[in-house]
Amino acid sequence: MEKVCQFFRNNYVLANCEDAIYKKAFTLNLSHYQMAQVPEIIEQCETLMKLFLNQNKLTKIPSSIGSLQRLQVLTLDYNKLDEFPLCICHLVWLKFLNISCNNISSLPPEIGYLTQLETFWCNKTGLVELPAEIRNCERLETLGVRGNPLKKLPEAIGALSSLRWLTAEGCELTEVPLTLALLGDLVHLNLKGNVLRRLPRMLMAMQKLRFVFLNENRIDELPTRAQLEELRTLHMLNLSKNPISLHPDLQLMALRQTNLYVEQPEDPAVACDGLSSRASLNTQEQQEDQARGAGQDIDSSDWANSVRTSELDTTDESTLENNIEDLSVMLPEMSRFVTTF
Repeated sequence: MEKVCQFFRNNYVLANCEDAIYKKAFTLNLSHYQMAQVPEIIEQCETLMKLFLNQNKLTKIPSSIGSLQRLQVLTLDYNKLDEFPLCICHLVWLKFLNISCNNISSLPPEIGYLTQLETFWCNKTGLVELPAEIRNCERLETLGVRGNPLKKLPEAIGALSSLRWLTAEGCELTEVPLTLALLGDLVHLNLKGNVLRRLPRMLMAMQKLRFVFLNENRIDELPTRAQLEELRTLHMLNLSKNPISLHPDLQLMALRQTNLYVEQPEDPAVACDGLSSRASLNTQEQQEDQARGAGQDIDSSDWANSVRTSELDTTDESTLENNIEDLSVMLPEMSRFVTTF
């Protein structure tokens, strides 16, 4: 039965490719087909601007993909790739690239050829370092490297002047480069679940920064009140589940700054020290509501994107492409393969 299903899947994929060639389509969605290889015919889809290959069983990408020079969106997440497909670096007009959840431990220096790239996701790939050539991707606005054994970020990351969202959650970072201060447009910084020992000093210099997640690190150096005062422009600073998070002084500062989140003490009355008990009983959900409301003052999308990008592992085609044809429309086209079987 599996061979029969695979037969129909393969022919359905070919039918989609042929249809894209005939119609000179801009979009081709080949996700979720359990494909072990990309059909060779795809190199004839010269008009493509968006190609979805996520959620398959691909172990390699044919070099012919590099000839699709109009491509702007490429999704390869949740496949079985064990190296970065070098042919991707020929797609100089690419704006969105997702290679998450593969086994790609390194990126080639040629990644710097993708100078038009705006969004790059390489979450949970086993990545051990980001190449310095990432600096050439100057249009990059969103970068996700969560869940990788990264021990450091390159100094070159400071050259990404357009970066607004940086997610390096669940890595092995012991520190962050000072050049991070050069990211003048950064709004969201997620460094949750690393091994940082202190509050990154450059945060005070980042005027547009609004959401900072430093929870579940090893921060044992207590920030001063003056340092936290400088971070009042933040809508959320999460320092929970760090060695300092239950320190009485930090607990007191958290009551005075509603943008600061730490664990609540067992006895709020003790930590309150005369402050409003209502403030001491703020839950994380209440603080997040406050942050969400405050975020609307600068950009209504900032809070939503802050949460969404920090949790993203796979591609949601509905947000990238609104013109994918419904399956019920495509079924009649597939019927010709059924009748000839």
